[in-house]
Amino acid sequence: MKVGIFGGTFDPIHQGHLIIAEQVMDELGMDRVIFVPGGIPPHKEASSVRASAMDRLAMVEAAISGNERFSVDRVEVDAGRPMYSVETVQILKKKLPGNEWFFISGADEVSNLLAWKEPDTLLEEVVMVAATRPGYDLTKLGHLEKKLNNFDRIFPVECSRVDISASSIRRRILRGKSIRYLVPEEVYKIIHNKGLYRKGERLKEETS
Repeated sequence: MKVGIFGGTFDPIHQGHLIIAEQVMDELGMDRVIFVPGGIPPHKEASSVRASAMDRLAMVEAAISGNERFSVDRVEVDAGRPMYSVETVQILKKKLPGNEWFFISGADEVSNLLAWKEPDTLLEEVVMVAATRPGYDLTKLGHLEKKLNNFDRIFPVECSRVDISASSIRRRILRGKSIRYLVPEEVYKIIHNKGLYRKGERLKEETS
C-alpha cells in the first residue's frame, strides 16, 4: 500500500488540512493517510501551542471520522516528549511494515528541511511530498538540491489554494468572530463546548 503521514500541531485542524490530505492522496494514488498530531512539538515553544495534546487529538479524530481512508496515530501524543519526524516515521514503519511511505508537509516547511533532524535519513525513509498552492515558486526548494543527497525524493504536489491557517482561526475566536465552515462541524463543536482558544472562556454562540 501507499501510505502518507501527515504530521502537525493541528491547533486546530481545519478544512485546509483535509483538502491537502485528500488531494495529495488522490494525486499520488495513496491508499490511506495517517494524521499524526504532535504532542510536544520540538520546533515550537510549548507556550505557542494553545490546545492540549489530547484536545488536538480529539479534534483530529472528529475531523477525519467521515473518511475511511484517513486515520490517526497517537504515537507523538503518547510519547510525552518532543519527537522528530524522522523518529516518528521509523516507528510507524515498524508498526506497519511492507508499505510505500510518503510524508506530507507544506512546501514552505519543506523549504526549511535543512533545519529538520537528519533530513537525509528522513528522505531515505519516505518520499517527501511538498504540498504547494497554485503559482507557488518552486525555486524556493532549489537551495536544497546541493545540500541533500536525496533531494530527488522531494515531490511537489499542487493543491487548491485555501487561505486558512490555524493561527487565523485562533485570532478570530479571540475577537469573537465566527469560525464556522473554516473547520469541520464536529471540530467546531469541540472548540465551542470546551471553550478552546478563549483563555478559558466558552466560545460565544454563533449563528450560521
